[in-house]
Amino acid sequence: MTQLIPHETLLDKGKLVEYDGSKGNSMFVSHQWTGADHPDRSFEQFAVLQGALKNLMAGDANISGNISIELYRGWQNEISASDIFSKQLFIWYDYFSCPQLDHGASVHNRKLAIASIPAFVDKSQYFIILCPHVRRTADNQLLTKKTWGSRAWCRLEKMARELSTHADTCISIEIHGPLHQVEAPAYGWMQAPVGTGNFSVESDRWLVAKVLQEMTRKKMHFYLARGDLQNFRLLMNLQRVHLRNLPVQPIDAVVPGFISNSQDPATYLLGSFMYQNGFQSTQDRTSEGWSPMCFAALDGRPLLLAALLEERADVNDRITEQSSTTFGSCPLLHICSFLSHNDAIQVLISNRADVLARDGYGASALPWAAFSDNVEGIRVLIAAGCDPTQADMLGYYPFTLASSAGSVASMKELLPYTPRPEITKSLNVAMLQGGGSAEVVSMLIGMEADVNHQSSLPTLSVLGIMFGCLSLRHRFRESKLSTYAYHHDGLTPLMCSVITSSFEATAVLLGVGARTDLRNSREKTALDLALETYAPEYIVSALQDSGNSRKNLVLDVAEYVENHQLISESF
Repeated sequence: MTQLIPHETLLDKGKLVEYDGSKGNSMFVSHQWTGADHPDRSFEQFAVLQGALKNLMAGDANISGNISIELYRGWQNEISASDIFSKQLFIWYDYFSCPQLDHGASVHNRKLAIASIPAFVDKSQYFIILCPHVRRTADNQLLTKKTWGSRAWCRLEKMARELSTHADTCISIEIHGPLHQVEAPAYGWMQAPVGTGNFSVESDRWLVAKVLQEMTRKKMHFYLARGDLQNFRLLMNLQRVHLRNLPVQPIDAVVPGFISNSQDPATYLLGSFMYQNGFQSTQDRTSEGWSPMCFAALDGRPLLLAALLEERADVNDRITEQSSTTFGSCPLLHICSFLSHNDAIQVLISNRADVLARDGYGASALPWAAFSDNVEGIRVLIAAGCDPTQADMLGYYPFTLASSAGSVASMKELLPYTPRPEITKSLNVAMLQGGGSAEVVSMLIGMEADVNHQSSLPTLSVLGIMFGCLSLRHRFRESKLSTYAYHHDGLTPLMCSVITSSFEATAVLLGVGARTDLRNSREKTALDLALETYAPEYIVSALQDSGNSRKNLVLDVAEYVENHQLISESF
């Protein structure tokens, strides 16, 4: 195939099949359209998918682990390319699988197909984020993983994967190039609600809302049927986050049978909340360490929190057990800050919540607001006494956490409180934790981060001990994170970009003249590390050659470099 053919033509030619699980493996491809009326007229994007699948099938490429996933989860997942092709592979791609014509039965059938996206994802063993660097036809904008994540439709597809009844067995993979594939993290959806994403057609908002509401309903019933009350409560109380900026209401009466004669809104709301969550008292606590007040913080309604406080719930309550959820050992203020429940933050503070309280990692609520790009929350917390220069147990400032998440607005808000050495440190931290996009890296450089700084850590610091242990492990069991730890002493941002596969950052750093001759404490240059970690050939060539190979790489991110007037004189 050398050009994309629409659904109707493929259907007429008998090229499409109806998939069922007995036929083989299924792959759902999520991607951005490069044009308003065509997904990929130049065939650049789809050619990358073809090349990646061919290379994986031939054994010429591998799916690398994601360093940020390993950092949080503690181990690196092994994704075998051979498993993908162990059975016949079926691909769902919107232009092939959904009706495209704007007249006749196609319009109605397209709506049905869109409503069925959750079912397509649910049947898929692989969820593919196709995000190579290509240009949008209308305005020449560079499309990247970051722009993919800003699109409402792409966010809906990601939510369909998270709300799938087979979410634990569906493998997510990012395809950046024919030889660059990486495991995709499953977290991050709470920071990017579907309704806050970009819609090209505003009327799509209603359609998306109904699909998401129905997905949520089905997943809640799935949890109830399995007796999984913890995950049911989590999902039910997060509905206001999932449905933010969408024209539908959360489903508040999932469990039937609640009756109340109260005319007082607060009393009625509290009674309904306690009934739906299966609590008898405001002092109840689940085996996972969650009280009614903790779930109410997820919900975020100020009236609900105030009603619980009236019943003597603790304003400084917290989750008492560490868990695999995002919020292990978190106070209420941290939860509300992360979820941008800013009215709820005001209720807690006005009831004397401790703004200096720290979570299990020694962080106040401020880094949580910064991480989720909650600028209003940052301002409220600082006004209430939170210290924007207070580091957590890893030594990270709130600014650093904002950088690591790519939270650009929060970075700008916190810049006046952040010393230059911390800004420089944020370059490596952003790449380590998955936030090292061209936009973030160029912004940090524009804030005077030192692109040639060589990292070092006190041996007995928390990170120093952690990296020391990982360095020992690296000698007999390598991973991306152990490689980073092993080479950390003397590591430059350019070296870091190579190890973490943050190749947008590599391009920006080369564009501003980052030195390629520097060596870390193990006498390795960025090129040495690129060869050692099997970086794509175009990265190796750009590090070897200051001529056309490097120019072509930098050209891809030129607008980010030029926006900050950072371009190196060599270009």
